[in-house]
Amino acid sequence: MPVKHTRSTHSSCTIASSDQEPDGVGALTPDECREYNELPHEARRRDWLAGRLAAKRAIATHCAVPQAHVRLVPQIDAAPLGLLWNEDDGWTTLPLSISISHHDGRALAAVVDSPARIGVDLACTGEIGPEHHRYFLTPSELSVAERIGPSLVWALKEAAWKALSLTHATPFTALSLAIDDETRLRGLWLDACWIPATARTWRVSHDMIAAAVCVEAELQ
Repeated sequence: MPVKHTRSTHSSCTIASSDQEPDGVGALTPDECREYNELPHEARRRDWLAGRLAAKRAIATHCAVPQAHVRLVPQIDAAPLGLLWNEDDGWTTLPLSISISHHDGRALAAVVDSPARIGVDLACTGEIGPEHHRYFLTPSELSVAERIGPSLVWALKEAAWKALSLTHATPFTALSLAIDDETRLRGLWLDACWIPATARTWRVSHDMIAAAVCVEAELQ
C-alpha cells in the first residue's frame, strides 16, 4: 500500500497504512520474525504483521531512510521502539513517538518527533450504540457525538489515550475532548489539566474511519 503522510502546522506527523500482505514477513528483521512466529494464532499474526509493516513504512518515510534499515523493538503495554541501522553505530534508538492501530488485517501507524506524542486509531462506523455512550463519553462530549457520530468520538478519544500513554488505572471519562463548533480538536482535558492537542480524521473505507491525535508538549 502507498505511504500516506501529513504535515501539521506544529510537529511533523507521518502516517502509513498496510493491508493483508502475504509476503510481508520478508520485510521483517530476524528478531521481528521470531516475535511474529511466537504469536499464538493466525488472526493475531495477521494484525501484528500489518501493524509492523505500517510502522516501518511510516518511520522510513519520516526519516527518509530505507525501510530495511528500520527495526521495531516491543515494549510492555506500549508502542514499540523504532531503531535505525547505520554502519558506524549499529542499531540506534530513534527519538520518535510511534502509534499503531489495526483491525481485521488492516493497519495504520503514525510517527512524530519527540517530545511531541502521537496516537492513531481505526474504528468501524455503526458499532457503538447508545447503550455504550455512558462508558466513554463525558457530558460535554454527548452533543459532539450527536454532531459527528459516536464512532468518530471513540476513535479520537482512543488516539488521544494512546498519545498520552494512559492506562486502565485512569477512567476513560477522566479524559475529555475539547472540540469546537467546526469539529476541530482544540485540546484535551485530563481531569483538571489542559493539554494542547491537534487532530486529523479521515475515512479509510465505507465502513471504517481513522483519527490521529498529536500532543505537542510534555505534561508538567
